[in-house]
Amino acid sequence: MENISKLNAAIYRNAQSIINSKLIDLNIRSGQHDFLYVISKNEGISQKELSEFLYVGKSTTAKAVKNLVENDYVKRIQDENDKRIYRLYLTDAGKKVIPKIDATFLELVAIFSKSLSKKEEEQTVIILKRILHTISEEKHKINSDID
Repeated sequence: MENISKLNAAIYRNAQSIINSKLIDLNIRSGQHDFLYVISKNEGISQKELSEFLYVGKSTTAKAVKNLVENDYVKRIQDENDKRIYRLYLTDAGKKVIPKIDATFLELVAIFSKSLSKKEEEQTVIILKRILHTISEEKHKINSDID
């Protein structure tokens, strides 16, 4: 039987395959393109804010940022007012690859919506936002119980 979870997982895997094949020369692990993309649109973002933006855990963000720093796409700069916080910025190498990432993500959005009418696309976005909100609340409850 088809269900939302199974379809979502299949869409994610296929989308990652497309992204990975188009960005294979960037030496970035699967899924880390999202982190680099968000940093490029929000330079100076903290790792905590990045985690919240992408709905991922702090350890996932830490690993992704570590890899992006090691590959010289991102630099971490300590916040002047709060020494516990590091702000994330693109390096020159990071700035050079962003146009290719932007183009790949735009192409993927076009692929996603290719067979949808404008109304279907808008409805899908509304429904997906509702699902994300619900599952994010549930994840937050579970994480609160652990603490």
